Amino acid sequence: MKADKNWYICTVARTGMHNWEICKEAKMWGIPSNGRNISVAPPGVGDTLIVYHAGSGLIAACETTGEWRTPRSKEEAPWAGGIFRYGKIIPFKLTEQLESPAKISFESNKMSGTSISLVVLRRGFGIISEKDGKTLLALMKKG
Repeated sequence: MKADKNWYICTVARTGMHNWEICKEAKMWGIPSNGRNISVAPPGVGDTLIVYHAGSGLIAACETTGEWRTPRSKEEAPWAGGIFRYGKIIPFKLTEQLESPAKISFESNKMSGTSISLVVLRRGFGIISEKDGKTLLALMKKG
């Protein structure tokens, strides 16, 4: 594993749990671009993705198994909208899947105990600090 690991928060929409099931089956996280540039440091092999289900809580942690790339086929972007909607995909392996979401509260529009704002969560994918990532992993382990 690389020494300078990055941490990311990935948001599954409140009504999008079916998309998380597709992600797990494809072992791929898709980042919708809708024609805009994605202005986040690109993840590399060994980075951590923390998955948050909007309205429910933290549901999973993953380790990236490759660098992000532009999908080239429907098989690489199996979600509705496919390669026309998803500008980047990230291969991953699931490292932790909770049976029920770990609830997390918000204070002043931030996840409690972190610096992660609702703005980052609404974007669906964002880089977070190592401290925040480890805080969220600890919350997941508590259940």
